[in-house]
Amino acid sequence: MIDTELIAQELRDRGHKVEHVISIPNNAGVYEFVVDGETISLDAARALLEAEANKGVGARR
Repeated sequence: MIDTELIAQELRDRGHKVEHVISIPNNAGVYEFVVDGETISLDAARALLEAEANKGVGARR
């Protein structure tokens, strides 16, 4: 199970605006996120978080 709320909250904590998490019903387990006004895949959201973590970008609570 993918904890999409955890990913969305982590993005928010790093200063991104997460408007929606979208489940794609035809592809079980596939999600998209609307982040900073753009729709990105689950993999892209994870990659964004990893890239920012490696650069030390974003506020952490």
